Amino acid sequence: MKYVGLILLGLIAGCAQLMSGQEQPVITKKDGMFYTTCSGAVENFGTCNKKAMATCAKGYSVLDKFQDSNGTIRSLTFKCN
Repeated sequence: MKYVGLILLGLIAGCAQLMSGQEQPVITKKDGMFYTTCSGAVENFGTCNKKAMATCAKGYSVLDKFQDSNGTIRSLTFKCN
């Protein structure tokens, strides 16, 4: 019975870590372009847009937006206005 408690505690700790996952950084590319990912269960395209807005004070233009067929891998390439 004590093993069930330990397993349950491990599952709860794992779920808590998943819900507070680490946000992926914005990467500077050549010619003033930026790239970021917002993949997995924790992030979404709204997260990508927030990161782009934080990077570009005067707004941004989306150059490329990618999502795989499962909807779990997402990325955004953008340029500041």
